[in-house]
Amino acid sequence: MNTTMANCSNCGGTLEYNLVMGDPGIKPPMSPRELPKKFIRRIKYTGNVMTMIGIAFTIPFFWTVIFPIIGIICWRKGIKEANNELIPLEHGTAILGQITSIERDYTKTINNKSPFVVEFLFEAGGQKHIGNVGNIFDPIDQQKKVGDKVWVVYMPENPALSSLWPPLK
Repeated sequence: MNTTMANCSNCGGTLEYNLVMGDPGIKPPMSPRELPKKFIRRIKYTGNVMTMIGIAFTIPFFWTVIFPIIGIICWRKGIKEANNELIPLEHGTAILGQITSIERDYTKTINNKSPFVVEFLFEAGGQKHIGNVGNIFDPIDQQKKVGDKVWVVYMPENPALSSLWPPLK
């Protein structure tokens, strides 16, 4: 049994008490889903390493040649990755999926902490697809486990664009 509390101010997802472990929670609302501006800003800018590197190389060194070129490439890559995450969250079709892996990404460290990468499996169009969500600094391994059911939002025309609902960050 779930008791809905409110909507998350960071991602717009439903906050709830999960009294049954492994329960995916309430189905995502119909698309288009409105995500809080704070969450969008974090995905595109403040929480996006590539975008921050791009800004750091472009703005202070605008008068040079090589640094802005590197910066613009990084900035564009960061925004593209952010949009690939935000598009299914805002416009994707919801389907049940399953967590297949929860691992630490030791290639990145912020404040002496490495983020988690969650891999999930879902079926769309009669085929199985694998998706993942990374840069999760919340203690996801204490909340979700391999084998748990989760809501996946994906783009039917391109199932490679997928994410978990509510968003994990």
